[in-house]
Amino acid sequence: MDRIARLDSLYRTHDGPAPKPELRVTLLGGPGRAIALKRAATLHLHTSLAAEARLAASRRRDGLTAATCRADAWLTRLAATLAHHRRAAVALLDQRNANSQ
Repeated sequence: MDRIARLDSLYRTHDGPAPKPELRVTLLGGPGRAIALKRAATLHLHTSLAAEARLAASRRRDGLTAATCRADAWLTRLAATLAHHRRAAVALLDQRNANSQ
């Protein structure tokens, strides 16, 4: 059944608007593809946010002396943000690699 037929079937089975999760799965080509696209988007988001945090931390570090660097709250928050997004991206990559084997 092609996507147009699935979409038509979805609209015929509901009196009002189709539920958003079912509509999303239908438009993306099935539950497997929807999950794969969601994981890829999440990985891209965490990778982008980690890159931004790394860049911001390096710029902040350039403006500080070694003595003030240890006590800088902003730099500490950037380091924690970077660690969080890197950890999340690595976990998603590990999950993807485990599923592909």
